[in-house]
Amino acid sequence: MDNNRSWWKHRKGGEKSRSMLTMYKQITIKTLDKQGLKQSEIARQIGCHRHTITNVLQREKFIEKQTRKKGSFFDPHQQQIKEWREKKISILRMFEILAKTYDIHSTYVNLCKYIQVHFPKQQEAFGVQVTEPGEVAEIDFGYLGMLPGPSGKLVKTYGLAVILPYSKLDFYAITYDQKLETLVKELENAFLYFGGVPKRLKVDNMKTAILKNHHYDLEFNQDFLEFAYHYNTVIIPCTPYHPEQKGTVEAGIKYLQGNFISGRTFQDSRDMKQQLRNWMDNYANKRVHGTTRKVPVEEFRQIEASTLQLLPDTPFAFFNRGIRTVATNCHIHFENNYYSVPASLVGKDVTLRFNDKLIRIVYEGEQIALHQKATGVGNYVTKRSHLPDYKIYSETEYQKRAEEQMADIGEEAHEYFRFLLETKDNYWFRSVRAILGLSKEYGSEPVNKTLKRAMYYKATDLTTLKNILEKKLYLVSEEPRLMGRQVQQADYSTEQTSLLRDLSYYTISERSTV
Repeated sequence: MDNNRSWWKHRKGGEKSRSMLTMYKQITIKTLDKQGLKQSEIARQIGCHRHTITNVLQREKFIEKQTRKKGSFFDPHQQQIKEWREKKISILRMFEILAKTYDIHSTYVNLCKYIQVHFPKQQEAFGVQVTEPGEVAEIDFGYLGMLPGPSGKLVKTYGLAVILPYSKLDFYAITYDQKLETLVKELENAFLYFGGVPKRLKVDNMKTAILKNHHYDLEFNQDFLEFAYHYNTVIIPCTPYHPEQKGTVEAGIKYLQGNFISGRTFQDSRDMKQQLRNWMDNYANKRVHGTTRKVPVEEFRQIEASTLQLLPDTPFAFFNRGIRTVATNCHIHFENNYYSVPASLVGKDVTLRFNDKLIRIVYEGEQIALHQKATGVGNYVTKRSHLPDYKIYSETEYQKRAEEQMADIGEEAHEYFRFLLETKDNYWFRSVRAILGLSKEYGSEPVNKTLKRAMYYKATDLTTLKNILEKKLYLVSEEPRLMGRQVQQADYSTEQTSLLRDLSYYTISERSTV
């Protein structure tokens, strides 16, 4: 009994000693054994029990203990599960089919584990993206949280990162929306900060810039395309669900969040933007970058700055957008004025692009008309080349014919025609056309007298002419009074004063007939 106890004690002591041996001692034991030393000598040199030496040397000779491997409920259906996975059938649906069709009594979690073991996901490998100096800038928005806005009140706040992957020079901006106007404004600020424009802009699939990105079916925001064209750069969209294609800017957003936003307090947006610029200039771009082990601003100034494209002479003019249908008279209506469009587009929808000065008309991505924005209302801005051939007269021929027709109405109408030429330089013919129509309806003599009265007041609008005609106000005696002059009772008799009227008398449609 004592001997057994002594043997067990020695065995336990040996196992304890073996477990406490370092990797160095185990290798040393094997090396000394190869050199031909006896186990007792090895034990003396190492300083451990000889049984420990025996265990270490025999460990590789032991046959690993066989354990009973229990099969899975799903093993008989492994091929079927493989086919389902190739057909993109969900694991939950697989479990439902197995339970209902094959009466498998297991759990959904066990099926998930089985698939993880027998059908592991293939790990994708990605190469390092190397860019040339000045070749590309990566752009992305990122949500930063509820931060002080212009008034100091907490609002949703976003960060825009524009990063040059070659030098790792960063530009950051704080925004409160992700609209195209905001993106364009901050990209212009980024180009000014860099002192030039990269050849390409790599953007994430932000709706602001890319309306649709389905494999090879790309649809860009037209305004953003025009912005890129103005700055002579090309848009490169990232493939959906592949963030590794813009890894530099993805890391930049995290860097902005973790190293600028976190741990700082801001009073309002102005304070935040001032702190951001100071941080960007004096820390973010002057640190030793963790990947390149170089200072971004130094790498940029020495190599990349000279490779950027020059900034354009003028900033990008942002145009608003609208849709209009071309009328049968070859014009579109916008803000109570009318602008000509080529006759071939009558009845079709065109895109209207406008700002404070210009009207651009675009059809299927191509500009087909450009007009100066008209002032006032009711004006026709017409390019004669837009009208069909059968509608076009030479200016002299058309004007001569119109003058003859007005002269046929009467002498007053002829004089009124010359007045129209002076006051309505580009669209006098529309007034003439309306007057000729009135002469057919009311007769030449009433129209001639009406134009005499209208000429006295310099009136050119059709409403006034029709009121004079319909109410027969052309029969009222003329009054030699300028508009706005104060009438003194002492200057005129009661009868004369009753005849003194200004233009408003003829523009009120409810005026009684004379």
